Amino acid sequence: MNGSITRSLGIGAIGIMLSASLAACGSSSTPNSSPPTTKASGAKALKSLQFVNPLPTQPVWQQVDSCMKQEAQAKGLTYTSSGPPASSPGDPTVMIQQIQQATAQGVGAIVTFPASGAFGPVLQQAQQKGIITATLYGDGTPASGATVNAGVDWTQIGQQYVAAIASLPGDHHVGLVAEASTGIGKSWTDGVEAAAAKTSNVHIAGTVYIGADASNALPQVTSLLTAHPNIDFVASNTGLMTQGAVAAIKSRNLVGKVRLLVINNANGGPQAVENGMAVGVYLQDLCDLAKRTVDGVVEASQGVKVPLIAVNAVIAKKDDLQGYLNKGWS
Repeated sequence: MNGSITRSLGIGAIGIMLSASLAACGSSSTPNSSPPTTKASGAKALKSLQFVNPLPTQPVWQQVDSCMKQEAQAKGLTYTSSGPPASSPGDPTVMIQQIQQATAQGVGAIVTFPASGAFGPVLQQAQQKGIITATLYGDGTPASGATVNAGVDWTQIGQQYVAAIASLPGDHHVGLVAEASTGIGKSWTDGVEAAAAKTSNVHIAGTVYIGADASNALPQVTSLLTAHPNIDFVASNTGLMTQGAVAAIKSRNLVGKVRLLVINNANGGPQAVENGMAVGVYLQDLCDLAKRTVDGVVEASQGVKVPLIAVNAVIAKKDDLQGYLNKGWS
């Protein structure tokens, strides 16, 4: 799977926490409703929507596609989806070409995951043609070319992480594992650090970066634990960390002393919760996000200024994890 795409839906794309027994369990990271919307002029009827899917052969993205299609058809829209072939997963060039084709064909709305910085100008061109554009896990800035953005509220994610840890007895020293010191990685670490600064018992010990390469997790987490022997939690916003972090904890004989907060149902996340290496796993309701993205696109076509559509998420622990997985959370 393409690294940036994996990160974003890890998130991402993102998240990593504990659940109910840790006080925050089972609660939504965001309310189901968005803040009040504001009417704008220039409304027009929306008739069609195209989803340019980064990974149409991957189960998570197939779920997003299916839920988006269901909602679009319920709204009376003609729905189509496209994406790179299995031989070229997440290929930004193919995706951009498909966005340009949809623009030329005059589709009413385009939804996509912005897999590179080159998506901004292309989506802006679509906007200039009167097309409503939506990004999944974009930054939502004017330069992104997104009329609507759906994804993560990093401040709320930071609060979730820290609230979960702070609810446990004693002082806690947390090591963070991010993709990079810029972009999504920086947004996530900033959110966690800001929330930790408001507590008396959660302290950020240090941060390491693994890029888009899971093989970096073992040496980087090992380095983190070596440099900060007081760490009792390791948290990350990328599922690429999980297996390497488990190996690092075992190699340093810290099982039971250092616990993980992991993200998503891939790369060993649920297994780490089941075997006790992780106290919880951050899961997102991507089907709901897909449907609300379609709703946001429809509202935007009616002249409404749509705020960030924030994904609903939980920190699932061992006793409720399977229930969320059964409901399709990932």
